[in-house]
Amino acid sequence: MAGLVRALIIVLERLPIDSSTALGASIGRAWYALSAPRVRWVRQQLAESLPDVRIADRERWAREVFVHLGRGLAELIQLQGRRRGELLDRVSIEGLENLETARRQTAAGGVLIVTAHVGNWELAAAKAAHLGLPISVVYRPREGAAIDAALLAVRGASNSTLPDGAGAEGIPIDGRAGIRIARALDDGRQVIVVLDQNARRHEGVFVRFFGRLACTRSGPLALASMRGVPVVTAFTHRDPDGRRHHLRIDPALQLEPGASDDDEVLRRNVQRVADVIEEEIRAFPDQWIWTHRRWRTRPAENDPRAATDRSGSSHVE
Repeated sequence: MAGLVRALIIVLERLPIDSSTALGASIGRAWYALSAPRVRWVRQQLAESLPDVRIADRERWAREVFVHLGRGLAELIQLQGRRRGELLDRVSIEGLENLETARRQTAAGGVLIVTAHVGNWELAAAKAAHLGLPISVVYRPREGAAIDAALLAVRGASNSTLPDGAGAEGIPIDGRAGIRIARALDDGRQVIVVLDQNARRHEGVFVRFFGRLACTRSGPLALASMRGVPVVTAFTHRDPDGRRHHLRIDPALQLEPGASDDDEVLRRNVQRVADVIEEEIRAFPDQWIWTHRRWRTRPAENDPRAATDRSGSSHVE
């Protein structure tokens, strides 16, 4: 199996971009058609999250999720090769002025950029680094250090043509992540955090997400609120032609300032961000990672960190 995977990677890397992504899409379709791992899970999560949507539409989105992932895999492999520049040229950006406005709000120029796994997020990070923006990507380390190193290189950290301090650096989620994030912001870097994944109970707060409580990482927003750091959201999506991508940077969010121990302010801020992410996923439901177990962490009964719905009662799965 390992040999087959290596051979597939070599093929995807050497093909022209459109041929490579077409092959990736075919792999995704085959994965879906064979009901391979995670297909049933994607169907279930779509049904639970979007119960009012027609079954036929949910089924179409479930298939397209795997097609999109197949294309994204091919593009990620292509980013490491000689067609990197051509691939990055396919990414258009809207709203750079919003980032510049946010940077001017602090003396150091550091901004917290919140995004989600919508569209090809790795390609978007690589595009930002390619432009020379000093970005720091917060990530959860994987089991293999080699995978983390490869992804960081793909995002542009190894690009020697950029000026000192530009490009991408990684901040692993560990006991010192908060310190590293604060230092990066103080150094004027744009810190990218992905806040659409499940968080462990001690890492976040429970907020509403598609009508269900989801434990959401809160540390980066707590830090931004306490230090007055601007927070902007940025999302990327694949255009209907399947070839090009659009990265949109929104104006800074109006979050509440608060002390590090103000749980209610923190929860409201996290909910505000979760609402923006949900809105983006609803706009592009076939381009989100429904394969992820977003609601894995569940609140304990009477958990004080669990948000309540608009009627005042807690959602507990």
